[in-house]
Amino acid sequence: MDARLDTGRWLDITGTVKTGRGLEWIEVVPDGIQLGKAPTESPAADTEQIRVSSAPPPEVIFSAPTQDETDVSMSTTVRIQFSRDIDPATIRGNLRVRYLDSQTAERGEPTTPTAEYTTQYTGASRVLELKFTKPLERFRTVRIELGDGILGTDKQPLKPWTLSFDVGGAQ
Repeated sequence: MDARLDTGRWLDITGTVKTGRGLEWIEVVPDGIQLGKAPTESPAADTEQIRVSSAPPPEVIFSAPTQDETDVSMSTTVRIQFSRDIDPATIRGNLRVRYLDSQTAERGEPTTPTAEYTTQYTGASRVLELKFTKPLERFRTVRIELGDGILGTDKQPLKPWTLSFDVGGAQ
């Protein structure tokens, strides 16, 4: 996270500022660091507030399998990588995994099967992993949709994203 939180604590430091080899440091006198009090001066009312633009919203930068990939293994694990940190609590309810209804109608089947899965988000690599609890249906198209209810750690919504891939006949 790039934001620095104000802890409300201040230090009084007594010493000498030194410069050398492109670096600056403070040589502190003995007992030269003590807890201090916050300045009592308030900023002038006519001072313009500085606004820092926020970072761009998170988006998907990589997936395996890739968009429109064919002959994907029935036992595949889907990995989706994000450009920024995601709040894992916002994934549930904003992730949809399904088979295409149109293929069910073409086959004359009464209902579209469901793709049951578990998810795991790894913050260090910004990867969401979907593991299917049983092998995927062969020769079907799987569609994964991530909605804008998924939020980054800075509460910015994810740019909506869709992945479609075709399952082959091999395990």
